[in-house]
This record gives sequence, C-alpha cells and structure tokens, in this order.
Amino acid sequence: MLQTTQTILADIDRDLLAALDARAGLLTLRAILLRYKASGVTAAQVAALLQELRPSMQDGAQEGPLEDVILDALDMVTGWCTPQLRVWDGAGENRAS
Repeated sequence: MLQTTQTILADIDRDLLAALDARAGLLTLRAILLRYKASGVTAAQVAALLQELRPSMQDGAQEGPLEDVILDALDMVTGWCTPQLRVWDGAGENRAS
C-alpha cells in the first residue's frame, strides 16, 4: 500500500511530537528531521512548525526542558549547530560568525 506524502508527514509529525515530549536526545531528533528532509520538506517549513510548537509548549509547568528540546531541534534545522548535526545543506549560511 502506497502512503501519500500527507500520510508520511503526519507520521513524522507524530514521531516528532512524541520525541519532543520524551525530551529525546539530539541524534533521535536529527533522525526525525532527516525523514522530513527525505520527504521533501524544506528547512523553512520545519522551522515554522517548531516555532508554532514553542508557544503551545510554554503553557505547561515543564516548559523549560521541553522548550530546550524544541530549540535544539530548531538549531539543527537552521544550521546553528555543529556541521555533524546540521540537516539541511546551506542552512545557517547567513548567520553571524
């Protein structure tokens, strides 16, 4: 059975939310982000998704650690991380050094 792009992305979204909720490590987050990239999602789209999650996560009592995980994922998307963790080529090229 073939999965549509929308179904694949819904599965990845579910995996990402579960990983964020579990305060997953960087390599787990990176693996999920690589699946987004392989599905044709752009860095800008994933960055927008993560930015949307930040305010909704800040309402809970555990906002600090969860927001840290979201920011870690955002760093990998935008390129504000070591080259080994960067997911999209060219991401972050315009950042200050």
